[in-house]
Amino acid sequence: MLPNNQARAPTTRVISQSVVPRDITEKFTQAASQLKTGQLVKDEYFTLFEAVGALEIMDSKMDSGYLGPDEDEQTLDDDYDVLRDLTPGQVVGILDELLCHEMAWHMGHPLSQTLFTSLYLDKLLWPVPRTFEDTHFGRGRGAGYGTGPDLVHIVLRAYCLGLVKCCDFVHTRVNAEFFYEEEDFSTQLYNRSLLSHFDYGPFRNLLDRAISWISDHPTIETTVKGAIKTRLEFRLKFLLGLQQDTDIIQTKSVDHFEACLSLLPSLQQSSRAGQPVPKAFSWEIQRRLASTVPPRPMVTISLEDALAHLKRLFQDGIHLSQVLDYRGPYNLRVAIWTLLSRKPQPSVYIRSLTQTIIMNKAIILGTIPVKQFLYDELAALVLPASILLEASLDETEVPTDPRFQIAQLMDGFVRRFSQPFVDTLRSACLNRCRIRRTVCHTIVDWDNLQMEAEDLDGELRDLTGEPPLELPNGDTTYAYPLSSWTYHQKLIQFRLILQLGFELSIYAPEELAGMYWYLSHICSTHLGHIDRIRTFIVHDAQRSRPSLAKHALLRKSFLLFDRITTQIVAIDAFAISLHALYVLLSRHNILPIAFSPQAYSNDRYRYELRMKPFLHITLPELVPFDEYHREATLQGDSDEIVLERATKAIGEARKAWEATLSNGPFLEGSDGEKLDAPALAEDWTRDVKDTMRACIGASIAIESVKKEILARGPPTQGTEPQPLNLKVTIPEAGEKGRWHDWWSVPQVLQAQPKAKS
Repeated sequence: MLPNNQARAPTTRVISQSVVPRDITEKFTQAASQLKTGQLVKDEYFTLFEAVGALEIMDSKMDSGYLGPDEDEQTLDDDYDVLRDLTPGQVVGILDELLCHEMAWHMGHPLSQTLFTSLYLDKLLWPVPRTFEDTHFGRGRGAGYGTGPDLVHIVLRAYCLGLVKCCDFVHTRVNAEFFYEEEDFSTQLYNRSLLSHFDYGPFRNLLDRAISWISDHPTIETTVKGAIKTRLEFRLKFLLGLQQDTDIIQTKSVDHFEACLSLLPSLQQSSRAGQPVPKAFSWEIQRRLASTVPPRPMVTISLEDALAHLKRLFQDGIHLSQVLDYRGPYNLRVAIWTLLSRKPQPSVYIRSLTQTIIMNKAIILGTIPVKQFLYDELAALVLPASILLEASLDETEVPTDPRFQIAQLMDGFVRRFSQPFVDTLRSACLNRCRIRRTVCHTIVDWDNLQMEAEDLDGELRDLTGEPPLELPNGDTTYAYPLSSWTYHQKLIQFRLILQLGFELSIYAPEELAGMYWYLSHICSTHLGHIDRIRTFIVHDAQRSRPSLAKHALLRKSFLLFDRITTQIVAIDAFAISLHALYVLLSRHNILPIAFSPQAYSNDRYRYELRMKPFLHITLPELVPFDEYHREATLQGDSDEIVLERATKAIGEARKAWEATLSNGPFLEGSDGEKLDAPALAEDWTRDVKDTMRACIGASIAIESVKKEILARGPPTQGTEPQPLNLKVTIPEAGEKGRWHDWWSVPQVLQAQPKAKS
């Protein structure tokens, strides 16, 4: 070993001249082709250290600060002069390009590939200005430089600063709520500031000044002047609309978004006056940003796509105000789910704002305490006119009084159950994949909550002296209202997981029959549970002889039960018909198959995979595979019986969906009025009508299969049955021919006859 003060001689790497490189691509491909599907070859000595060491340093694809050998051509600074004089048409072109980059950021692309590629924004934001007067394009140029031409300094600067403040409002709102980075939105600022330390007042004043200046300018051509003025007015209204944020709860005003929406056609028409200035944007600015990834290409979208995204954002923001009129938990759930189920789904900003509006600081819609919200839900479903929900209980101060103890137990119930219940609404604000993934986790929590609610029901029963209900077989049972309500919520989540699975195309074609059977099984369980709740409410009403006021509460509960029952019956019947249809298609081998017989899969493994979210659920119990397989394949039933089952069920489904449509989306509130939300009601009606179209499509498919089976006739003794001359295609969600995302209706067509050889 060498001493520390002794120099170590440099090691020379000797390369043998006998080493001759050769191309192994062909041999490598041939060897890889011998591997079976799923087989993995791994060198146990090739560790993470070796993998990282294999990365090339000083490669332009890996090192964002690396410059090529020609230093004259590649620098970290761009030669574009942001103080150069611009024509009015060039200003319009830059403003439109900035709007496109802004909407690309709203769509989820990083700022480094969108807005931060603008040289004008870069000059405004870096270094971070300490005062508002520092936010101009001439910073760092020395005393000899001014602020630039008026068109640049007054108009372009005002628009850019207004844009930055708009982004600050969006960034703040999205960051305050639950979202998925890189899936929904990119909040990375790359060590830049969106000027959040400045109030929005100076930004508004700059835009007002720019609008006045451009309006009074005598030399700019009228068409181009109008285009610039329209963009400045749009930016001002957009800024005011975003600044309003959650104040919409109190004001219920959507004037700013309506004004923005009215300006979009003018933006589209006047875009022809713009002249592109591509050098005003550079992806090489990424080299100066605080980023852990190499530079990526600039993201560009068309102005048409940007305006289309803006139009949806403003429409969703306007219609969000229709949710604010509280008319009970059921109506709120329908309104929120309808709004957030639009295709395309509302933007991340609208979804984040909706999360805040649903509940902020334990207040629902800015006015309803979360305790009242939960009590309204319980009163509508399991405890109409019940002593457990009487407000006077909170005024009892004697600890030995049963009413005091009931109030204490109910307060504990509110503390434990209010947040999970509200989260069932807020989860609708996630993207569709995350909704299903989140519910798959929370359903286990609700199973545990049901056990807690059952224990609480026992304690409350001792305090209220609830008499048992005698069953026809002589047994007795109790209502368990809190546990029944929790079970009702859990069954809703069961159906949501299954139906989102169809929307997200999780199930293979050969799994559709089984999954629609399981959906029908859950619906049957839910219908039985609702009948049980209704029975106990009727029993309690007969026993207590309620007053006229309580009769009104009971009537509303029964109306809600009828509405929920009708909808579940419609889902159940439609699922039964599709289950039977897919069984027939599978029996006759005309169903597209996703898994080959050689694949590492079988029916039992796939069933375990699909039931994974329900494995740890105690109630309803998981159906054993043998029973599931027997019911899913309708073993022992002939084709005629299965056809009759499908035909009868689809007829019942169409009637039930017609009844659902006639009921309308919303119930009457406590004041006797329905929620006034025409846009959401229209969306809900369209969704139900799409389901009815899917019912018609299923009827046609069933009749096509029935006609072919009857035409074929029974096989003669000793011969194989003739195959059905049918061709089946299953449209994916969002494709033409898929009437509703939750109902995967196959298209059954007559197959082309095979040519004779």
